[in-house]
Amino acid sequence: MRINRSITLMVGCVFLFTARHAAAGDQCPSVTDSDRARLIAYVQAKYKVPAASPLKLSEVSLIEKTCYRRLRFAVEDPKRPFRIDLTASPDLRFLTRDLLDSHLDPAQEERQKQQALTAALTRGDFAVLGEKAAPVTITVFADFQCPYCAQASDVLMKNILPAEGGNARLVFRHFPLPMHPWARPAAEAAACAHEQGDRYFWSFHNYIFEHQREITPDNLRLKLDAYGTALQGFDSADFKACLDQKRTAAKVEHDVALGTEVGVRATPTLFINGQLVSGVQPEQIRTYIREMTDRAKN
Repeated sequence: MRINRSITLMVGCVFLFTARHAAAGDQCPSVTDSDRARLIAYVQAKYKVPAASPLKLSEVSLIEKTCYRRLRFAVEDPKRPFRIDLTASPDLRFLTRDLLDSHLDPAQEERQKQQALTAALTRGDFAVLGEKAAPVTITVFADFQCPYCAQASDVLMKNILPAEGGNARLVFRHFPLPMHPWARPAAEAAACAHEQGDRYFWSFHNYIFEHQREITPDNLRLKLDAYGTALQGFDSADFKACLDQKRTAAKVEHDVALGTEVGVRATPTLFINGQLVSGVQPEQIRTYIREMTDRAKN
């Protein structure tokens, strides 16, 4: 009995020593090539990523002073983009999308998540309408062939923004759906217009939504070329070259990958300062804007 007790105490001391050092990241097990291969195979099967699309484990980082790891899986194929961030347990057995830290205040944690999401949504190249210093940013993921997106555009641009003055700005992100045959080329065309400035993007944005019912896959290019040629101050030759060279295809794919990463599954999808908003209800959106404006002032 005395021997067993000694062994138990020794094991306990070893466990405490390991745990303390592991918490500092000193003795966390390394991620081997076989670990990577196993994790990639699991995620590929779990999320039904096509075998033809090579999945990569592009980031492995420890979370603060623990042996939990943040993993990023991504497919770089522009035709079938995929990206997901997962947290792995120290032994790399368990994976989860959300890791809850009981040491954090839930309200503060939620604010931090919204701030991080807002930063991600407003990072990079995008079209914006409104004051740069506006305290509230409305980010919309939209599809130019989606009739509900056209309706949402009317509400946001003709109703919400004028009523809110300089308190809100609108950011547009492309999310063409596979079911819509001319949505992606329309997105690439609008992105080409954006290369010449925000005002040209919004001009094409409005034109496409206003003529949505008249546009077909066959006449889209003809209509957009004619519109660009008639648009004052617009370099239609460069616009046509941009379309021919597909210069903005990667830009559209980037937006789609970003939308997929933040949980966009349909269009239109709105985020207000990083908070997902269900539907496009004018009064609800105005309430969010007022509350967030007041919060920014305080």
